[in-house]
Amino acid sequence: MERRNRIRTKLIVTFIALVTGLVVLSAVIWYRVATGHVRREMENRLQAVAQAGGIVLNDPGLIQALVADLGPNTRAIAQDELQRIRDRFGVDAAYIFDHDLRIRATTDTTRMDVGSIYPALENYPEEIERALGGEAVITVPFRDPEGNVYQTAMAPLVGFVDARGSQREIVAVLGVDLPVEFLDVFHDFRRMTILLTALAIGLTILVGFFFARSLSRPIGELVRSAERMERGEMAEPVAVESRDEIGFLGDALENMRRGIVRRDRHLRTMLAGVAHEIRNPLGGIEIFAGLLRDDLPEDDPRRAHLEKIVREVQHLKTIVNEFLVYARPRKPVLEPFMLREAIDDVGFLLAGDAQARDARIEIRLPDTELRVYADLDQVKRALVNLVKNAIQASPRGGRVEIEADQVHERVRIAIRDYGPGIPPDRMKQIFDPFFTTKGAGAGLGLSIVRSIIEENEGEIWVESVPGEKTTFFVVLPTASGAASRFRASEPTAAVGG
Repeated sequence: MERRNRIRTKLIVTFIALVTGLVVLSAVIWYRVATGHVRREMENRLQAVAQAGGIVLNDPGLIQALVADLGPNTRAIAQDELQRIRDRFGVDAAYIFDHDLRIRATTDTTRMDVGSIYPALENYPEEIERALGGEAVITVPFRDPEGNVYQTAMAPLVGFVDARGSQREIVAVLGVDLPVEFLDVFHDFRRMTILLTALAIGLTILVGFFFARSLSRPIGELVRSAERMERGEMAEPVAVESRDEIGFLGDALENMRRGIVRRDRHLRTMLAGVAHEIRNPLGGIEIFAGLLRDDLPEDDPRRAHLEKIVREVQHLKTIVNEFLVYARPRKPVLEPFMLREAIDDVGFLLAGDAQARDARIEIRLPDTELRVYADLDQVKRALVNLVKNAIQASPRGGRVEIEADQVHERVRIAIRDYGPGIPPDRMKQIFDPFFTTKGAGAGLGLSIVRSIIEENEGEIWVESVPGEKTTFFVVLPTASGAASRFRASEPTAAVGG
């Protein structure tokens, strides 16, 4: 599950990061291109207004008289010309100032005093120097004391510098202020751009989740199918609803599952046949060896050899029976039973094995009855196998503990021994068929136990501390839980009719 979530997280993060980066980059480029275009249009308009005003005021004598402050009539004429410029071009203010930044004529007497220095001009020495050098210039936007934002265009004004009027030079500058109302449009445009970008990012996140889910869901189905196959659950087919490479992988996995099922069926059939053919001669060998043994006197040394033959035959019969159980598993017959009775039977059956190892079996069950819903014979067979293994793993004089309790609608059984434990590198193999560490037996015992528990809708796992103890846990459904599931699955009877 963690790896699947990690893949889905990588897909989501990669998709969202890529698309979000493209969306943000596109929004920034779009905003800058649009605002840059508007700014250029504004500056071109201002520059054109200033140049046109310079043409209107192309009277060197008037300009020279205005700078020389030769009387109110000259100022009035200049102000009339400035007013025409203001009215014609729709600017906020038009004014003329000299080299000393003193206002000589203006249409805005509220912000500028004629004959006084206009402080706002002190912020643009480079622009004024260029204007006095004969160049029409545009300043950066500025804010007046009332908080209004303006932008100024400047154009040079030529006047006479000699009495005859033959020598001219730039003696003043025409300033034109235009309120930068488009900045409010920029703010609105920026807010709208941010809003649209946020919506696009939100949509990208939603699409990313659906995109990642569309990829991770079939991958999850493949992983679940592979996990079932790893546990040996081959009955359910691999169903991946995808028409891409993942679907092709699912088809390949399904073909592999079918091949494993076919091979397993053939192997089980062959194993059952071989075991059946071996069991009959073994029975005859056991009978005749027993008869020969019984015919010999107690002190005859040949009797010991025959007893060894009988023991080995019995051991072979046990292995053959394991083969048959593994090759021909029986479907469980589920029914409720008392767990205490089953565990007491297991303790009685294995009392001799425990006595042979000088071990004791300690059974600890709650006072309340634990009713299990499973196949009684199969559960007893599984418990016998687990307890027998625990007895064999215990040191002489040790103990085997059998505990049980109820957790919600499940009964949990713990079988614990204090033997050498199981090495960590073998923990994943102990339930595999034909895996054994005893040096005797077919290695099918724990595999059969796991199959029995899972067929009875249970679970089994093992926990071990090497050198200290090993505990096998078996979880089975309770009778009350099975009844609840049965009632929940019943179709609701139709009312009326």
